[in-house]
Amino acid sequence: MPPFFEPMKDFFKRCKEQARGALFPAHYTCEICRKEVFDGASFCPACERALPRNDGFICKKCGRRILEDFPVCLECKRELPVYTAARSAFVYGGEIVGLVRRFKTGAKYLARTFARETEPVFRAEYDFSDFIVSVPMSGESLRRRGYNQSALLADELSVRLGIEHRAAALVKTRDTAAQKFLTLGEREKNLTGSFRVHERKACEGKTILLVDDVLTTGATANAVSRVLFAAHAARVLVLTVASVPQRD
Repeated sequence: MPPFFEPMKDFFKRCKEQARGALFPAHYTCEICRKEVFDGASFCPACERALPRNDGFICKKCGRRILEDFPVCLECKRELPVYTAARSAFVYGGEIVGLVRRFKTGAKYLARTFARETEPVFRAEYDFSDFIVSVPMSGESLRRRGYNQSALLADELSVRLGIEHRAAALVKTRDTAAQKFLTLGEREKNLTGSFRVHERKACEGKTILLVDDVLTTGATANAVSRVLFAAHAARVLVLTVASVPQRD
């Protein structure tokens, strides 16, 4: 697609999402099948049961779904991630893929839904956090999308958990190439030097909760964790809506 069509593509995508939001207000219809729901639920009972929850065997380090009850997955066994631990509410598959895409393309209200789903994961898996940070976007990326979905999720979690979201603690210093089609090594190289801690003093000796939408290869979480540990953070706990399961 020619480059000059990309802004129009994003524009029409946002319009479509806004129209859908007007037709199907949040918390009145199921986010997946659009059946009527009650009591502020986001999903009807059938869709709720079908969601790919990350509640089976998981790697104790990266939190991905694994096939057998081992302490860590094969990827973490080969090379341990930089962060202290990571956990997610869902496996990145099924209807969750579409929901996350909608969250990134205009459905900002899904931050409430995802915060409600990730809150119990934090309470069950983590003991404490001094404050929350979200994966930052570059100024150019933020202008293109109009908002940072990870920051919206962190804001909602901050309210639910009663933990401060220090939105200004991290900055992304430059725009980076899209990660989608890059290998793990290429992703890490792409992100090298792209994050900076703006509030270094606040990080010293602290347990920090890093919030993002999806843990794919873990390259972003690693890159952010490196700069947080360089600022003398004690622990970096990662919490995402979903994570890609261990590859066969």
